[in-house]
Amino acid sequence: MPGSRKILLRSLSSSSPVQRPRIDIYNGNSPDSKEGQISAVPSPKHVPIPNIPVDGNLLFESMVFVYAFLGMCLQYINLYKTVWWLENSNSQYAVNFYLINPHLVALLTIIISRRFFWCFCKEFYGWNTKPKRCVFWLMQLIKVIVSLILSFITLYVTLNVLIYYSFVHLLFLCYPLILYFVLFGPSLKPVIDKLFKWLLWSQNDETTTSSTSVKSAKNDAVPKNCVLHNCSASPESIRDEVEVLKTDFNSRVKVVLFNSMLVAYYMGFIPVCFAQHVQNYCDSCWNTLYYDTWRATQHVGLMWVSTFILFMVHFLPPTYIDVLHRSALHLGKWQKVEIRHAHVPYNAWSELQVWGQGTVVKHVRGLFKAEGFNNTAEPGNSTHSRFNFMFYTPLRIVNLLLEVTVAIVVYQFITLIQSTEWCHILSTALLLFCNYYSLFKLLRDRLILGRAYRDEKTLLDKHSD
Repeated sequence: MPGSRKILLRSLSSSSPVQRPRIDIYNGNSPDSKEGQISAVPSPKHVPIPNIPVDGNLLFESMVFVYAFLGMCLQYINLYKTVWWLENSNSQYAVNFYLINPHLVALLTIIISRRFFWCFCKEFYGWNTKPKRCVFWLMQLIKVIVSLILSFITLYVTLNVLIYYSFVHLLFLCYPLILYFVLFGPSLKPVIDKLFKWLLWSQNDETTTSSTSVKSAKNDAVPKNCVLHNCSASPESIRDEVEVLKTDFNSRVKVVLFNSMLVAYYMGFIPVCFAQHVQNYCDSCWNTLYYDTWRATQHVGLMWVSTFILFMVHFLPPTYIDVLHRSALHLGKWQKVEIRHAHVPYNAWSELQVWGQGTVVKHVRGLFKAEGFNNTAEPGNSTHSRFNFMFYTPLRIVNLLLEVTVAIVVYQFITLIQSTEWCHILSTALLLFCNYYSLFKLLRDRLILGRAYRDEKTLLDKHSD
């Protein structure tokens, strides 16, 4: 029996050899050279998407700053609200303002305004402004003066916070630094540089068909470190482009997670941690501060989710999603085939070959069947599989963000109906109003992109048939 098994395997291997050159499944060509093999499979046709307007960086950062400052004020209202309308009430105002530490409020405001101030310095008469006239240098002088004033104020309020609060309270202010080093490492370079430059370039360029990275581009008009799509026929170039896009997408998501967490932490959680009790005239007498723990926690959670969606909508605009989708079309995907019949014909996988839909190849990880229109991915590569899963369907991310936004809006609307106290109604209504803006942008992008990619799907179906 062992001898007959060897004979059987030899006969099967001789009866089903590696098919070279490969017959193209689309046009029946039999290329002999590498260039012919690469060009045998037609490239997918891309449909240009409409020019959907996006917010400028300065406008977006100003909206984030206003939203964060508003969230902090609403949290303080939840903590220090009063019942001033009662006859026997000792309060004359709706909030016990004397319990709010102005130095802490100033420090939190400066921390959350860092992105807005940095964006203002970069984009309002920045160094790219040409020509550099007297107005330009005057604005640079004003920026330096404002920076020095803000540095002095930051040092002053930080010293007062250090003196007033205990060491345990001060540790709460340093926790985000640990998360920063975990996500970005010991790098002091601002992580928003590449994102700002890419967004500015995408607004001026509707057809993103340049090279993958500006480092390899020869066009000086392309901004530095921007990421674009290149319709290449080389499988190696496509895989390199996917690697660059994957790294860029992960960096954007990390920036979004960090900044949204920072807004919710400093503007929602820190006021609760530094909540002060009411002290009487005697040193040993304290009145306990009562507040709704569930409402305060809910406020922090809603601020984090709302800010996360706001950042995702801005840092993942439709143009950027289209770049990822185009690259995923060229990458393709492989489905592992279970070996049930030994006589299944296959080709030896080559990293220099573009494989058509339905082709079966032999890889070191097993047999794989091509399921994409173009297939240049490495079979069994988990990174390529995840990239194709995320971006082959262009509306996947938009639909996911839209579902989360709708769920948050519905939850806030139900909470608003059930609220009875004035502070809860005010905080829920204002946060709900801010989420309407994100909902509008996502619905607009979903409708426009849905119609655009419908035509692309029709073209791909025609070619596959």
